[in-house]
Amino acid sequence: MELNKLPIYIPDFEVNLRLGKLIILLNELSLNKKEIPILTLEKISIFEFLLKHPVLLNRILYLKDKQLVSLNNAEKYSIEALFPNRGQRFDFKEIKTLLNILIGYDFVKIEIGSGFEIYYYLSEQGKAYANDLTEGYFVRIQQITESMSALTTLPYSKINQLVAPYLRYGIKN
Repeated sequence: MELNKLPIYIPDFEVNLRLGKLIILLNELSLNKKEIPILTLEKISIFEFLLKHPVLLNRILYLKDKQLVSLNNAEKYSIEALFPNRGQRFDFKEIKTLLNILIGYDFVKIEIGSGFEIYYYLSEQGKAYANDLTEGYFVRIQQITESMSALTTLPYSKINQLVAPYLRYGIKN
């Protein structure tokens, strides 16, 4: 006897939703006030990780005396929220693949810095597409991403240092 299963839709496994999240993240965070690209692969990865774990983001914003994000119960009390998966944090393959897709569609541009760092930012076409992402899911992603702008001036190593204790011990109230 086969049981009927309800389909479970997990946004983190859906490529189109992940691309949309990445477009929003790049739209909000990729340029500084002087319109200079600031997001490397590592920074994109850590911001994407914080986007998946807004409870952790709030802990870091609190430590930096920045305004917190208002969270709903699902964002606060899920197992994934309380115990972030460390493996996702250092796996750059998925982010690289998503960035390559966006580069292929001419939504993302790259710039090579003086130290041979590669910086990613949205093209005009990518910005136009980001402005079209108005569904409720993407509006929420944008709200959370906007709160991360307070962290863009920090180097990757500092953000990583702030995240590390929560990956080791989980998030406790």
